[in-house]
Amino acid sequence: MGETRGCVAGGASGNAVGRSGSRRGCLRVPSGTGNPDPTRMIIPKFTLGMGDRFARQGSAQLRAIRQAWDLGIEAHPVWNKSNREHTIVKSKPADLRAEADEAVRAAGWDRPYFVDADHIGLKTVDAFLACSDFFTLDVADYVGKPSADLARFRAFIAPWGSEVRVPGMDRPLRLDGAALEGAAAKFLGAMIEAGAIYRHIAAAKGEGNFVTEVSVDETDTPQTPDELFLILAMLAME
Repeated sequence: MGETRGCVAGGASGNAVGRSGSRRGCLRVPSGTGNPDPTRMIIPKFTLGMGDRFARQGSAQLRAIRQAWDLGIEAHPVWNKSNREHTIVKSKPADLRAEADEAVRAAGWDRPYFVDADHIGLKTVDAFLACSDFFTLDVADYVGKPSADLARFRAFIAPWGSEVRVPGMDRPLRLDGAALEGAAAKFLGAMIEAGAIYRHIAAAKGEGNFVTEVSVDETDTPQTPDELFLILAMLAME
């Protein structure tokens, strides 16, 4: 398990995102559907990340998405490109936005779509702020680094008690002792950094106007269910 994608209510992932009133971004959820804040927006259930390193394949990729819809697969396109990839091919973040917008215009695509500032951090995000509505926060470099926020996290997670039972699982998730200490030692510093990046983006774009994905790809072992719950709690704390 490499990435934490989607929503953590009130946390660093955000729970609604995209551009309102247009084909860009997420569909607004009407009141009465269980959404606690109908003024915010939610990401569609299925998205498909698409890399187009040389800005030549946007229309072809969108045709593939249309074919998926014809087969009953309701995927929404996310065009992504990292700062490293822009540097290698000497493109700019605005180039990807222009390509995606043109592909959508030419195809008459009338569903949500996104442009992802892929694998960014505080040092690289600013160049993407104006033209991206999806941000993949890469905090892999902070995995395993100590954090001074352990006491704060203990206090935050305490109301959940020592374990949580999840329907369909044959054992409860452990939230105390070695499980908590181990997850915090490995991931808390990274999630604190994700919160810092998120707040930087939100200060520029406003809450609810972008999708956030948190990436910890470069882990040496798969995350356990207990760790995933605790990671989400760390993001919620932020």
